[in-house]
Amino acid sequence: MQSVEPRVCPTCHRPFLLNKTHEQRKKFHAICRDAGLALGLTPGQVKAAVKQDYFGIDEFKVKDKWYRMVKSSEDTDRIEYSSLIDAAYQWAAENGIAIPDYEQTERERP
Repeated sequence: MQSVEPRVCPTCHRPFLLNKTHEQRKKFHAICRDAGLALGLTPGQVKAAVKQDYFGIDEFKVKDKWYRMVKSSEDTDRIEYSSLIDAAYQWAAENGIAIPDYEQTERERP
């Protein structure tokens, strides 16, 4: 029996990862939108807060000036993006916002 090796990038030799789906993107942005509406924030502000809590902040210095940045969610694969969605639900709950389960809502539509 022949073993199957995971596909790897011929350049960097890292395994190929599954890309996040369009449905995952829609769900994350819907959570950010709904939480923002409830809290008086923009979806972008909620997205930044969730990502900062989830990824943390990278700080770096150029000469005498410090900069901060949050990791882009574009660099995440399907599994990590799923965890980011869970973190967005948790962030909303911690801030007193009940976000519906969008998958269940879709199934319940006539």
